[in-house]
Amino acid sequence: MNLLAVETSTENCSAAVLCGNEVFSINEEAPQKHAELILPMCDKVLAQAGLEKQDLDGIVYGRGPGSFTGVRIAASTAQGLALALKLKCAGVVSLEALGMQALYGTDERYAVTAIDARMGEVYVAVYDKTGAYPKALLEPAVLKPEAAVLAVCRALGAHGAYGGGTGIDLLYRAGLNRNIIKRSQFPDGEFIVKLGAELFREGKTVDAAEALPLYVRDEVTWKKIPEQHRAKK
Repeated sequence: MNLLAVETSTENCSAAVLCGNEVFSINEEAPQKHAELILPMCDKVLAQAGLEKQDLDGIVYGRGPGSFTGVRIAASTAQGLALALKLKCAGVVSLEALGMQALYGTDERYAVTAIDARMGEVYVAVYDKTGAYPKALLEPAVLKPEAAVLAVCRALGAHGAYGGGTGIDLLYRAGLNRNIIKRSQFPDGEFIVKLGAELFREGKTVDAAEALPLYVRDEVTWKKIPEQHRAKK
């Protein structure tokens, strides 16, 4: 299976390719530049893998939550590529990728992930990596740091965990157990594409028009491709 993944939900801009069993990825911390960087990064990582766009079997994207602009860039990039190439998409929650990064190379089972949501809040989730795909013990939510720490404690119980994301430092200051060691900072396309491959294997894919962001905040809206076209008329 050949998959291309894009992830732009945080300051990190990332593209990755799964070619058979091998993963190629590129990362650049470049706030405010994702829109201009992501397609050239896709071309570069495809070249590293020795693939053309026509060799792809699907598109994977980081759904968020994260920067509103960033998650829109990833979703619209995935929509455009999938529509042009007539491919299916799989959306990976960016907090899931952070969790799998935090647990990579360890025997730990649980991950606490948090992204700074600004406005004094964090996007937070807790995952159990047992099984083919991480299970959310605390579904992605946007909370004040103090409320997030309480929610994490309820979800984890007495279990140990590793942490990932820019919001972990905010949780430490709000009382999170510092034995939950932070091991990842930004979502990486490498883990987005790996998780996306499992979604493709399970048939959990969508058409281009349904490749939507995960905002968590209810007041944010997103228009699908047909709606975008109607709005321009």
